[in-house]
Amino acid sequence: MTCPVCNDSAEIFDSMQTDRRKGLQGKWEYHACRNCGLISISPLPCLQDLGGYYSNNSISPAIKFASGRGARFPVLRKAFHFISGDVDPRDFIGATKGMRVLDYGCGCAGHLSDFHARGVRISGAEIAGSLVDACNANGLDVRKVDDMDRIPFEDCEFDMVYLMQVFEHLRDPIGFMRELNRILKPDGKVYIALPNNRSVWRKVFGKNWVSGWFAPFHLYHFDRETLSRMAREHGFEPTSCWTRTPESWFRLNLKAFFYPEENKLDGRRSWIDMSLVCFVIMLTLRIFELLVRERDCLVMKLEKQRR
Repeated sequence: MTCPVCNDSAEIFDSMQTDRRKGLQGKWEYHACRNCGLISISPLPCLQDLGGYYSNNSISPAIKFASGRGARFPVLRKAFHFISGDVDPRDFIGATKGMRVLDYGCGCAGHLSDFHARGVRISGAEIAGSLVDACNANGLDVRKVDDMDRIPFEDCEFDMVYLMQVFEHLRDPIGFMRELNRILKPDGKVYIALPNNRSVWRKVFGKNWVSGWFAPFHLYHFDRETLSRMAREHGFEPTSCWTRTPESWFRLNLKAFFYPEENKLDGRRSWIDMSLVCFVIMLTLRIFELLVRERDCLVMKLEKQRR
């Protein structure tokens, strides 16, 4: 297997990964590049398979678009996310009124809806048709992604694009980097959030690091070095980077550890979900992670290189 970042050969890293979160049948290998360390899933799902995964596991179109407490009280939202570790683009991307923004992989459109209400000229892109229809019926501009190798918007259209837990799902990350470059204005910016291949928790949980592995949905596993290298080779300059661990991710990995036979962990409720336990996990993570650099979620800001 050839690494898509550096074209070196990749060797089998793990041959026993299964879907622990949605219950899909099958086993997948992971290959680690000998040169840059990028980890890739094998076999790589085809576009038809990916469409089936997302169509069968998307959320019902009965979505609530009304502004929640997080939109009405942004200072409290940021304070809570500081403790919980949640990575919310509203907290850090700085989209202002009139700015042209794309939420790629907008899902239930919670962030998109909030930015739209604030006067940001925001659009979304989503693979699940039911979500696209629901968003458009509620006055939001969301385009259906029919070809994952192409972003369904015109050249030089956006000031900013953000992808929250999307890039690791892409079958052709290099081709997608070119697409990002195409749709961004000359001074455009990209924010990417994705699982961190170098996370300390990957080492702790091993096979139970299901927030990161998530086979067969997560196709590639990056760290700050591999993502930076890919970005620079395709027209972007990394300008900032940070990591943190959402409490919900850590809790999911704990469930995988305590319930090794469970293969639908996303829907599993247990004592780990009790409010008091969640609060203890939040505080423990924040204190412990003062001592580590590589946490579970990697966030990187890229700026389009001027020609």
